Amino acid sequence: MKTASEILSIISNGSFLENVFNKDVDWDAKLDARDSVEFDTAWSSSYKKVDEIDPSENTVIKEIREFVFKQTFRITQNSELAGYASDDFGLISKAFENKVDVDIEFINSLWECYLQGKFPNSSMCE
Repeated sequence: MKTASEILSIISNGSFLENVFNKDVDWDAKLDARDSVEFDTAWSSSYKKVDEIDPSENTVIKEIREFVFKQTFRITQNSELAGYASDDFGLISKAFENKVDVDIEFINSLWECYLQGKFPNSSMCE
């Protein structure tokens, strides 16, 4: 597991977010795919588990969320997409930082999608 500082280093070094978002993609369709009951339930459940352990966000996690939002918006000009990405990275960072002892397979899968340069949606890393 990574720490929030390690995640910030990874995403701010080079073209991490460019690899995910600098593509000719119908981002609205990708966002719609995240509205599936299965994906939404898994995301919300994971968030709830992490938030119950520690509802606060430290400075590094806030920095990650802001960086991801701004960079995603800069690349795509899509504020909704930037918000979703920021939320994803907030969840990932918070879970990893707090070394959540619950089953976080979903959060690990989110992180793996981003590491593969893909935006997670209902079929995860299509």
